[in-house]
Amino acid sequence: MRYLGLITFEMHLERIKMRADRRGHSAPESVLRRIYDASIENLPRAIREMDFIHIYDNSQWGTAPKLLFQAESGETIYRADEFPAWLVKALERL
Repeated sequence: MRYLGLITFEMHLERIKMRADRRGHSAPESVLRRIYDASIENLPRAIREMDFIHIYDNSQWGTAPKLLFQAESGETIYRADEFPAWLVKALERL
């Protein structure tokens, strides 16, 4: 599994608005917030249960996503030196 996140929920909203402006799909903010919260809530389970998971920060526009965390079968393979708050919160629940 490859999991891409942004530093804040507001960044997600901005990117979705940009996509919608180009005739892409969108959804109401309340729906997007539920999806975002559920995604973060389920991340510890995904880390424990997936054969492999790579978690990336995709906040920097125009650059490749930055690898933050990698696990295989629930075992940590790689941890970056610093994490955004959403990932700190998820990792605390492992």
